Amino acid sequence: MIETFLIISAIFNVVLGFYAVRLARRLLTVATNIDAVYQIFDVFREHVEQIHEAEMFYGDQTLQALIEHSKGVLDSLDEYDDLMAMVDVEEDEDAEEEE
Repeated sequence: MIETFLIISAIFNVVLGFYAVRLARRLLTVATNIDAVYQIFDVFREHVEQIHEAEMFYGDQTLQALIEHSKGVLDSLDEYDDLMAMVDVEEDEDAEEEE
């Protein structure tokens, strides 16, 4: 009877382990994508600020609103930094296990 529970427990633990690894990989993919989106928006914000500072467009309210909107989006992405930090820790642990 105990052997049956031991076998069931071992099978359950193996399945759960594979599932955890699969979820960790998905989380890493999501974090990588979020980081890429953040970098894209950061470059976009810098570009719009350069245009706004140009003599031809200096003081344009539409560009100023666009700059403020892009800053808001970047601030929203900053709220997910804790997720990024968590994924970085998991990535470091995975690298150590592979070595």
